[in-house]
Amino acid sequence: MINKIMIEERLVVLDGDIDKVNKQLINLEQQRIETVGILNALTGAKQQCQSFLNAFSNDEPEASDSGDVE
Repeated sequence: MINKIMIEERLVVLDGDIDKVNKQLINLEQQRIETVGILNALTGAKQQCQSFLNAFSNDEPEASDSGDVE
């Protein structure tokens, strides 16, 4: 039979579990923020490399006399 003490003990266990899950969520959110920052840095580095490649392409003599502005 279930009694008041059993329910109170269960509530204590549940409170502990809730605290653990909340801490996990906080850690996961921090990891997400850090991962987004890394992704942004990598994307910026890729864009910079693409810019460098474009600069190399622009240094080569072109067949036509057209400029960047039409």
